[in-house]
Amino acid sequence: MHHRHLARDARENIFQEVRANQQDVLRQLNALPAEEKRLDEILSLVDDAQHGRPEKPIGSFVWTNVFLHDSAWAAASSTGAIAFMSYDEVKRYATLYAIQSFNSTILERNLAERHEMNVFLGRMEARGKLSDADFESGKRIILSAKIRGMEMREIENALNTSYTKLLSQEH
Repeated sequence: MHHRHLARDARENIFQEVRANQQDVLRQLNALPAEEKRLDEILSLVDDAQHGRPEKPIGSFVWTNVFLHDSAWAAASSTGAIAFMSYDEVKRYATLYAIQSFNSTILERNLAERHEMNVFLGRMEARGKLSDADFESGKRIILSAKIRGMEMREIENALNTSYTKLLSQEH
């Protein structure tokens, strides 16, 4: 009886965590198109500055950062609750949390890239003398951030689909 309660409580916590994570992923997915558009605007401003066209201020940039939680899964694993669940159920959770982990890795890379981009933009706005190589490097960083956003969209769409599927199986 205790084992069934342990598994039931773990399952409820996992579903609650998945619901919260899905809301965060949807918030991120909704923010990505505006971020991509803003990166295009910044890229255009950098190109203008590189080619001596009148410079406009770059302005601020708001990033949406979503950090997904896995404490319910970690607790279920560490307490041994998953030993009292079916193999198929545990496999579904493990797969979902593996995708989340991959998403976190991409987010970490994205944050590092954003830092590089902000350093470049800071140098550019300081009106320091930048070489063509500096500008090209900066544009590469901005394009890379845009591509990373597309990668995040792909992973987060897969996560959202997995969340929806799992939550449809909730008892």
